[in-house]
Amino acid sequence: MSAPDDRDFQQWTKEWQAGTPRDETTEDQIRHYVKRRSGLLWSFFVSDFVIAGIALPVLVYYAVAARSDVERLSMLSLAVITVATVGFGWWNWRGVLRSSAATTAEYLAVSAERLRRMRLAWRIGWLVVSAQVAVFTIWIWEQLYSGRLPYNAAAERFAWSMLGGMTVAAVIGLIIYGRWIRRDTQRFEALRRDLDA
Repeated sequence: MSAPDDRDFQQWTKEWQAGTPRDETTEDQIRHYVKRRSGLLWSFFVSDFVIAGIALPVLVYYAVAARSDVERLSMLSLAVITVATVGFGWWNWRGVLRSSAATTAEYLAVSAERLRRMRLAWRIGWLVVSAQVAVFTIWIWEQLYSGRLPYNAAAERFAWSMLGGMTVAAVIGLIIYGRWIRRDTQRFEALRRDLDA
């Protein structure tokens, strides 16, 4: 190896050890962007099925063991919401989970479509949370105030606090997700502008 090659190799080694980023074309940045987002989308897709796989048997059990029509209807409604959410997730993410494409234009098209579908999933998330809160409110009301069971102040505080806490957590999660989508859209648009420049 010649002396200039040794110096180049040593310089590259120093930059690598120091964590200095190497020059990367906009096309490479777009390819890396798409591949990184693929992992995120797969995690959404898999988590939908894992949550449904846990929730559905529990909800069906409670629907079968229900002591009132309202409780049975509430559990079945939650089961329907769960199935509809998983079905929507499967429909929404189909065709955009792949992380490779033949050309930069295809990478751009996949990225733009993914962002559109993430915004759609975010909007549907608000509907799902609203539907779940409505069903749980009816169920809690029936459990506490139907007269089937004696009034219990501790159970009342626990039920409404639990519903309130879960609702606040879901709303905060949706707000954070919405902000992340906006930032990600800005990053993507900046890459697209760099490519067009």
